Amino acid sequence: MKPSLFILLLAFGLLSISCSRTKEEHRVNVLLVLIDTINADHLGCYGYNRDTSPTIDSISNSGVRFENCNAQSSWTLPGMASIYTGLTERSHRCGHYDDMIFGLDPEVPTIAMILQQNEYSTAGFVQSSYLGEEFHMEKGFDSFWISVTHGESAMDSVTVDTVLSYCNSIDLSEPFLLTVHLYDPHSPYEPPAPFDTLFKRSGANGLFDWPMQESLRSDPVIIEHLEAMYDSEIRWTDNQLSRLLAGLRELNLLDNTIVILVADHGEEFMEHGSTGHAANFYQQTTHVPLIISGPNIEPGTVITSNVGQFDVLPTIMNYLNLPVPPHVEGIDILGTIPDNRLIPSSGIVFGTTSAACVRESMKVMWFPEADSSETFNLAEDPGEENLLATDIFLLDEVQSYWAWPCICTPTQSDSMQLAIKQLEELGYIR
Repeated sequence: MKPSLFILLLAFGLLSISCSRTKEEHRVNVLLVLIDTINADHLGCYGYNRDTSPTIDSISNSGVRFENCNAQSSWTLPGMASIYTGLTERSHRCGHYDDMIFGLDPEVPTIAMILQQNEYSTAGFVQSSYLGEEFHMEKGFDSFWISVTHGESAMDSVTVDTVLSYCNSIDLSEPFLLTVHLYDPHSPYEPPAPFDTLFKRSGANGLFDWPMQESLRSDPVIIEHLEAMYDSEIRWTDNQLSRLLAGLRELNLLDNTIVILVADHGEEFMEHGSTGHAANFYQQTTHVPLIISGPNIEPGTVITSNVGQFDVLPTIMNYLNLPVPPHVEGIDILGTIPDNRLIPSSGIVFGTTSAACVRESMKVMWFPEADSSETFNLAEDPGEENLLATDIFLLDEVQSYWAWPCICTPTQSDSMQLAIKQLEELGYIR
């Protein structure tokens, strides 16, 4: 049985007091870049054959790329909650359960809350209601900006403009946390010109999203077209990230800043009979990029050990020499990473609930309602095309993970009908 969160937070509070810093102490800034809906395999630095990500590739070249980062869920709310808190989905339990949507426990320390407590200036710029006040994801930000414009294109430029305007208007002599959420790779895939013709000369021609008719979703022409538009969206977002970094460089802020780039989930293009995300835990939806660059981080490093989104918080805290809350389940992945580490994913919005775990090269997905499972060897079969005999030991670990008690008190959405409508608009509920 896990200890209660109250006891752990009390211990953390005492530890924070004992480890408090003086304002005169030199500290590194933090830029946390959250990119929505990017599978690692669609980026050049992860081996993709299209030139989708020159800026992201340059960040990788200047720092550490984690080759095997698995998301803790396959949609935005639970994935981002794991990034913010260092907890697995089963521990924070943000998501869609029993026809209700649950947000973050407001008492759970997030990256922003911890850095704010340690006299960092904290600002968040996001483009999804799942990262907003309704789900308690705005906690800890001194300044918070949200633009919920689902379905509109080229919004990343507005976000970058807003971030740079903020940075030009405040005193940045104090250490800061900037959390920047870039959203445009999410469907509909509507890249602005001239990006729309980068990978398909004819452009989008009005087809930006998956057709409602299920039979058309398997049409290879439609799949190829939408994947090209998706890749163009990634390149557009990469371009806006370049603009953000250039603006921060002009303000002389990058040399003393650690940059963490991570995605909330990936995207499927009918590899396993589904489109988008939130339908399962195949690698197309859970293999996400994680790249860290900054002072005293060795350039061009590639780490192949299994890591997760829940490692972001403890890694940042250890890098900044700040105490990590004792309830955090992630680890400092700039330190020693165990070879046989278990990385879990769980929680589904539509379809059946399920869980998955990866240990070394083996992966098991378990479907509790059907009491069935699938086993793959990711080293030999990264596309998860060949089912293996059940790995009974890993299956037992998946089932044990599923039984973990929630150590938080997730909060039910106050406007349930609005939240359900948003899920439907985003394709999470069909």
